[in-house]
Amino acid sequence: MLNYDQNIFLSHSIHILCDFDGTISLNDTTDLLLNHYAKEGWEEIENQWENGLIGSQHCMQNQIELLDMSKSEFYNCLDQMELDLSFIELLSFCSDFSIPITIVSDGLDLAIHYLLNKYNIYNVTIVANKLIQRSEKTWSLEFPNASPFCIKENGTCKCKIADQSNKPTIILIGDGRSDFCLAHQVQFIFAKSSLINYCEEQNLPFKPIHQISDSIPQLQKLIHLNMVKA
Repeated sequence: MLNYDQNIFLSHSIHILCDFDGTISLNDTTDLLLNHYAKEGWEEIENQWENGLIGSQHCMQNQIELLDMSKSEFYNCLDQMELDLSFIELLSFCSDFSIPITIVSDGLDLAIHYLLNKYNIYNVTIVANKLIQRSEKTWSLEFPNASPFCIKENGTCKCKIADQSNKPTIILIGDGRSDFCLAHQVQFIFAKSSLINYCEEQNLPFKPIHQISDSIPQLQKLIHLNMVKA
């Protein structure tokens, strides 16, 4: 748990890193696409990743190569995905207080851009794996944000992105396995789903949230208070 010393905790010292799949989107976009369009074998690859036999980067690269879909099928499938639109409230709050917010995702950049643009969300930096259409129905994945030092071998090393920030206070909003490593590096965590269980197991200070806007009252406190561990 946390307590707070009365002091100054200025907004210009904060950088928010927010996951996408399962955090902003209500479900995982890659899983949705694989369930609809992947050839046989993607679930076996998933099992290898879940059992720790391969890293996330290797898993996703092999799975994306099994997709058999056109671009129109890609977009039509994504239209089934729902977002937590309270994310818009967080963006507005961050704009009011000049707090930078970055979406950091081990998912697909093209999917994230499409879903955000659908709701007229343009004013946010996105760091994610690069989805490339190779032919009419074949796809591949590139990893411009990977790191050879990433323990989990993620396509997007979120710890690397945090290290590149010039802000002393990094705040994570996330829900799952791609956030586990970063949870040890940040100063505050807003957690959903399995990230809640992980934080409890690792004794990491966090605040559980149901939707993204639940983070705003706590952020208001953090702007004016100096956070210290109990």
